[in-house]
Amino acid sequence: MKKQFLFSLFTLVIVSFLSLGAGVLQSYSQTKDLGVGPIKSVKLDPKLDDKMVTEGKGIFNEKCAVCHELDQKKVGPPLRNITKDRAPEYIMNLLLNTEKMQQADPNVKALIKKFNDVVMVNPQLTQPKARSVLEYLRSVAK
Repeated sequence: MKKQFLFSLFTLVIVSFLSLGAGVLQSYSQTKDLGVGPIKSVKLDPKLDDKMVTEGKGIFNEKCAVCHELDQKKVGPPLRNITKDRAPEYIMNLLLNTEKMQQADPNVKALIKKFNDVVMVNPQLTQPKARSVLEYLRSVAK
């Protein structure tokens, strides 16, 4: 009887551990989703680059603000906290590889459906300009 109890307890602990581990791995893999595109790594300095923030804000206002606001749904989703929800590589790949991300990435496909099948127009950014937009989005995150 005691052996059966210990075996049951051991099994419960193992199953709980594996379930917890799967949740942690799933959470980790979601934060490391790099999207589809050329950007495989982005090195972020904890300190914001003010010059990039200024440039990124201008680009955002010119190219992104038509469809996106920071705090409210417009044509597309609000973007204030996108840097908390998505990896920097993911954001850069969306800005640089817009069409492929919309075709292949399940998260982007779900957003397109959620926002009435409206697709994002390719902003035609260079990698340095996309990096500036990323820096601006980092600066506005709460």
